[in-house]
Amino acid sequence: MSLDRKSQIVKDALLACRHYFLIAAGFSLAINLLYLASPLYMLQIYDRVVTSGSQTTLVMLTIALLAAFLALAGLDLMRATILTRASVRLDRLLSARIVAASVETSQSGSSQSQPVRDFDTFRQVITGMGINALFDLPWSPIYIAIIFLLHPWLGFFALGSSLLLVAMAVINEYLVRAPLKQANDLATANYNFTEMSLRNSEVIRAMGMIDGLIRRWGRDRSLALRRQTQASDRAALMSGAIKFLRLTMQSLILGLGAYLVIERQTTAGSMFAASILLGRGLQPVEQIVGLWRNLVLARAALGRVHRLIDGGAQSERSFNLPKPTGKISVEQVSYAIPSQQKVLLRDVTFRLEAGEALGIVGPSGAGKSTLARHLAGVMQPSRGTVRLDGADLSHWGRDALGDHIGYLPQDIELFSDTVAANIGRFKTNVDQEVIEAARLAGVHDMIIRLPQGYETQIGEGGAVLSGGYRQRIALARAVFGTPNLIVLDEPSSNLDADGDRALSECAIELKRRGSTVIIVSHRPSTLANVDKILLLRDGAVEAFGMRNEIVARLNQRATSIAVATQ
Repeated sequence: MSLDRKSQIVKDALLACRHYFLIAAGFSLAINLLYLASPLYMLQIYDRVVTSGSQTTLVMLTIALLAAFLALAGLDLMRATILTRASVRLDRLLSARIVAASVETSQSGSSQSQPVRDFDTFRQVITGMGINALFDLPWSPIYIAIIFLLHPWLGFFALGSSLLLVAMAVINEYLVRAPLKQANDLATANYNFTEMSLRNSEVIRAMGMIDGLIRRWGRDRSLALRRQTQASDRAALMSGAIKFLRLTMQSLILGLGAYLVIERQTTAGSMFAASILLGRGLQPVEQIVGLWRNLVLARAALGRVHRLIDGGAQSERSFNLPKPTGKISVEQVSYAIPSQQKVLLRDVTFRLEAGEALGIVGPSGAGKSTLARHLAGVMQPSRGTVRLDGADLSHWGRDALGDHIGYLPQDIELFSDTVAANIGRFKTNVDQEVIEAARLAGVHDMIIRLPQGYETQIGEGGAVLSGGYRQRIALARAVFGTPNLIVLDEPSSNLDADGDRALSECAIELKRRGSTVIIVSHRPSTLANVDKILLLRDGAVEAFGMRNEIVARLNQRATSIAVATQ
């Protein structure tokens, strides 16, 4: 699928559901025609039954009215069912893409579940009262036209009433739009802060940060509530005004009809029928204004989903290159945070042959983890290129590239599932490969001692495991399938002596199998088996070369500093 095609994913999904909406629109026409049964019944009662005194006519008209109401209820039920099916169909077409795009474009500090919530907000509107009002609104002119048939003066009154309510709806949009958008943006930011706080609940409890955090949370919450209250107050004012106008106009048309009856220009049945028709014609406008907040939120949510999927689609590639050997080339790579213009990497350049092992060292804040993310293809450089076997990482198909890369991030993230599912990257029928990866990471014996072995549920984020267990299982996941390129960011931060030894043996075996291994670490023991070392400082390469050469240079510098400080 081309990029131009992918940018139309949301539109294509909506078009795929268009037959549901067209059928619902057809039902809406039938429903609105059946609503004419009540004014017609009223018209016939006053103009025929009352004047003729025919009980038979009354019974037949009543039976016809009940049949029309029964059909109306059935059609309304069918319309709701069809729209529900449209919502389900839309979910099947888009939900998986939304999750995938969320993973592709996710950034730290943002709510990972917000796109799914946005999509559900839009889907709920499809099955709610708002969509029914939108479907009914185009048929309001039918009622106005029928009122014109009863009497021109009644028709012009109904037309003027309709235009007045539409103008009120436009004013409502103008008054509510800005504060509602601000309230929604502030609420989203507050939700993100809440999720971040919950993820760090242990730190908050341990250091007594609850009171301060609640004050910080409450300040943002109060600002969001003020904007929301402002929008709600304006919407309530306009909704009340519109309801007042609708009821007033529905009553005044009775007065106008009574005047025309007195002047013998129309009948009493026409007077009452016009009132009912006007009420029905104005009802969708009133409903839309009452539900305007939900409709605006749904529209904004759909816009965010559209932009998200566009961004995710632009990061995907459909062309898969041949299996790489693991040769890495980093060419003038620089990276700056767009929102802050803070440069984290500056013209980083180096090369690794297939099967070589590299250790990346440097002080805190030097950009080591940022470089590791670039090497794993998680981040795209602001300038420059990271190449795997000569091909830009961004030119690889994401799924195919993932099969050739193993990545252990500094912040370990395990999923709420079994040990085997986490190691096997949720692939099926890979039991032997999972066991092989666990053996390679030196964690097999630890796993089989768990209550259910490889089928042990590890909880959210691996909550039932110790830090060392989580890190070694994440290492097994990184080496699953023996990828050609393996990037390990601080892989020994939670390991004991046995874990360090297992990590060292794992690195040696990976090199023997021909994998290119890149390790970010502060521990000299972790880098004992690397071939080369890259020293980063302030995002730039200060030194790059063979391990013994760089270690000797660093030791000489440390000795000189020690002598100078004596």
